[in-house]
Amino acid sequence: MTMTQTIQKKQNIMHFLKNNISFAAFIFLFIMFSFSSNGKFLTVSNLLSVSGSSVDLLICALGATFIIMLGSIDLSAGSMISLCGVFAAKTYNATHSTWAALAAAIAVGLVFYAIMGFAHTKLQVPTFIVSLGFLSIARASVTMVSSGTITMIPFESTFKKFLGLKPWLLIIGLAAFAIAWLIERYTLFGRYTRLIGGDETVARLSGINVNKQKMMVFLFAGVFTALAGVVMAARIGSGSPSVGQGYELNVISAVVLGGTSQRGGIGGVRGTLIGALTLGMLSNGLVLWGMPSEVQLFIKGIVLILAVYVSLERKRNMVIK
Repeated sequence: MTMTQTIQKKQNIMHFLKNNISFAAFIFLFIMFSFSSNGKFLTVSNLLSVSGSSVDLLICALGATFIIMLGSIDLSAGSMISLCGVFAAKTYNATHSTWAALAAAIAVGLVFYAIMGFAHTKLQVPTFIVSLGFLSIARASVTMVSSGTITMIPFESTFKKFLGLKPWLLIIGLAAFAIAWLIERYTLFGRYTRLIGGDETVARLSGINVNKQKMMVFLFAGVFTALAGVVMAARIGSGSPSVGQGYELNVISAVVLGGTSQRGGIGGVRGTLIGALTLGMLSNGLVLWGMPSEVQLFIKGIVLILAVYVSLERKRNMVIK
């Protein structure tokens, strides 16, 4: 094999990894945990548990995918999930209506994300700063609303049965993914989001109302984040002001691991699905290995850095900020 052929082979391998990093990581981890967990990982009940525990992450990451496709970022996801979950739990306990609880959570998500979208589009504040601010604002809000206490949800309630237990939990996750995929692939909303992320100047010259589209993306993400908060509250059986701390790392990792470029314009929800399942499987496998929580967090940080390193397109003289 000549030097040129060797270089070409390495380039082909790197190109494959860039386009299939989430799938490659999924297969690698699946095989590794299958042979290293004394048969505890590769069981139907455990695989269903991995899928169920990944649903709220998947739903939230689906909304975040559109924000990141814009070339923006959302650091408030963890706090917003906690806030929406507490509102849903309190509303259900007051009304005993699952629909009312869902509506309350979505309303909260829409209001907060609308303000974030306004701050970014009208006040021209970068999304990194806006979402970082709302990480604190939402966390303070949920602490005040809950008075720092956990709001329990009855196990026998319809809220718990239809939003937090299998098979409905898995059905909700698949339905959310199908909706997001159809919107991304077959609507102008999805195409405009990708175009703006690829080159905002070209999008403006093409006649797209960029600020309106950005606002719609934030509202879209608000709905999915609220739904994720409801599902998490139903799954754990309570609305808690302490859940979701550091959750934004999982959300961003799922999106980036799925191949969506943080520079915008590249990626999509299909990769996010694999990314969320991969992270769920990673957490499950590390627990089966007996790894402490701080080690799990350390490894997830390494995974995020490696995912960005492998997937980032680098060009000659390109500045990395």
